[in-house]
Amino acid sequence: MADFENFGMIIFFCLITLSVLTGYFLRSRHVMLVHETGVAILYGAIVGIIITVSSSSEKLQSFVSFNSEVFMLFLLPQIIFESGYNMRRKAFFKNSASILLFAFVGTLISMLIISFGLMLFVKIKWVPVNLSPRDCLIFGSLISATDPVSVLAIFTELKVNRDLFANVFGESVMNDAIALVLVQTFLKFDDTHPISASFIFKSIGMFFGIFIGSLAIGTLFGFVTALLLKHIKIQQIPLLESTLTIVLAWVSFLLAEEIGLSGIASVLFCGIMDAHYSFNNLSKESQNLTKEWIHLLSYISETFVFVYLGLAAFTVTHAFKWQLILLSLILCLLSRFFNVYPLAWVNNKFKEKKKQLKKKEIFVIWFAGLRGAIAFALSLILDSKNGQILMTTTLTIVFFTVFVLGGLTQPVLKKLDLAYKDKDESLYKQKKKTRFLEFDRKYLKPFLTHQRYGQRELDELTQESYKITIKKKVQAYKEFEDKESKIDFVNENENENEVKSGWESEEETTTESDSDLFIGKNTKKKIKQESSVSDSKSTSTSSTGSEKD
Repeated sequence: MADFENFGMIIFFCLITLSVLTGYFLRSRHVMLVHETGVAILYGAIVGIIITVSSSSEKLQSFVSFNSEVFMLFLLPQIIFESGYNMRRKAFFKNSASILLFAFVGTLISMLIISFGLMLFVKIKWVPVNLSPRDCLIFGSLISATDPVSVLAIFTELKVNRDLFANVFGESVMNDAIALVLVQTFLKFDDTHPISASFIFKSIGMFFGIFIGSLAIGTLFGFVTALLLKHIKIQQIPLLESTLTIVLAWVSFLLAEEIGLSGIASVLFCGIMDAHYSFNNLSKESQNLTKEWIHLLSYISETFVFVYLGLAAFTVTHAFKWQLILLSLILCLLSRFFNVYPLAWVNNKFKEKKKQLKKKEIFVIWFAGLRGAIAFALSLILDSKNGQILMTTTLTIVFFTVFVLGGLTQPVLKKLDLAYKDKDESLYKQKKKTRFLEFDRKYLKPFLTHQRYGQRELDELTQESYKITIKKKVQAYKEFEDKESKIDFVNENENENEVKSGWESEEETTTESDSDLFIGKNTKKKIKQESSVSDSKSTSTSSTGSEKD
């Protein structure tokens, strides 16, 4: 038994190593048709086929089959925590209104369309499966969890603008937490529970209760981490600082799960709070170490999960119902359309013209609604008699979106001409002075951190301010020198020839002087031309004057 356990772990780590090496090859060759996640799934599927046809498949299968408890307790928390900790917070908060709109309202719209669509198909006998209302609601919730890992990787490679990236990334992170809370809410009911007004109100109350409670625990642990790092002097030991940050985040997850809340929502908000407050209390070495460690753990967990997905295609017993799969896929695409486009229209109504989402960007947000490991893992915890059918349906939709939609992302972005770099914008223009930000700046940050402004924001502001100041100084210096030169040439009536010869000799003898850096050769030529014009004018004026005399 132990031999098979060890052999199973060897298989997993070999597949992760192979996926990493292939990912390096794809990145170095700028191949984006297949992402690392797709490669991990393919490798897992190949090994799954080998295990299935081998003589010892029954024993080995039990050790390499997808274990939802391992995923939910050890892998998923790392992935979600990293999403909150390493997110581009400036872009996230700048687009927070649209992100929350897509994440909250959009996920609910998607869940309702898929759930009630399936109920309708069951009623008119288009689906040859007797799904209960509870099954439909749970499936609609879990399949609404988006996971655009490959799309975001292509966004980064092509340097798509930061607002589009923030909307897709922020929506997917919040959407996962909301989908998990919805699944937890509906799992508390039984199959015989009819859909009535009391059921709807009870579900809404439970949803908000779980979500707000999880948010409170995550925020509380973020504050506790920040205060501990502020008041205990362990800056000299970076490893302890990083360990404390990661362990307390995990405690927030476990505590929320233990009391019946959502550990995923808790660890997400703990990550956001840690990045905003705790990060500023870390030493410089710990800041880099913590970010890298969290990213590393998330990357390994994510690769593990996608290898698991590939293995599950052949090591798990499936129940294919192709009508259900096809109709569910259509409902997924339609629900995504009917939540993205109307909500984007609402979002644009309350924004200035230049800050509105463009039609091309709205299409990409719709297109980026891939399903991934979270949806599949949630399908494994279904406790109904149709659980196996819904799990197979989910896995098929995941494969379709990852390989078909994910593979088409690069050509779609290039066709829409969205592969471009951001224009330089002043951080001061981007930063909105909201009441919360003012309260955060005046009270929360001084209380929770060592300094009034976080080091990260301070560095960014200083760097941006330096660039702006240099540009302004160069421009002002050019204008000043230009005006001074003109005044000198107009006012100087004596030794004009000496001044001109002085300019020429100075230009010959001076190379790359300090003034060249600010004024430039073209400006000097312009000044010389203007001086010669003024000379000719003064000469002609004096000659005409003498003629009149």
